[in-house]
Amino acid sequence: MFHFMAGYTSKLSGTERGIKEPKAVFSECFAAPFMPRPAAIYAKMLGEKIKEHKTVVYLINTGWSGGPYGVGKRIEIKYSRTMVTAALTGSLDIVKYRHDDLFNLDIPVECPDVPLEILDPKNTWIDKDSYDLSAKKLTQ
Repeated sequence: MFHFMAGYTSKLSGTERGIKEPKAVFSECFAAPFMPRPAAIYAKMLGEKIKEHKTVVYLINTGWSGGPYGVGKRIEIKYSRTMVTAALTGSLDIVKYRHDDLFNLDIPVECPDVPLEILDPKNTWIDKDSYDLSAKKLTQ
């Protein structure tokens, strides 16, 4: 539930006055302005539904990778779509995963028709030390 409650997202140009470049923000439940109750209530509800229906949950990065805005780039929509399709069709049920201790996530080591470097965000960064610093900052 941590990732749901943290809700990392970005403000984009055209969504608010004064926003000219994408800006990283935290938005609880990925929609804080539209959630009148505390995030913990929604997290509990989601957890109950996941358990009740034995749902497998995938977290897919459809945003930036490779560095901050101006350095990295947005993940191509065709790869986002391919990853969603793989999750829905069960293709991700049969691949191997590696565990990321920092984010407590299991990351597939392969996904059909998706470049391997996209699956592990650290691999998209030229400066691996900057990735490590940014990742630690996100988890604090």
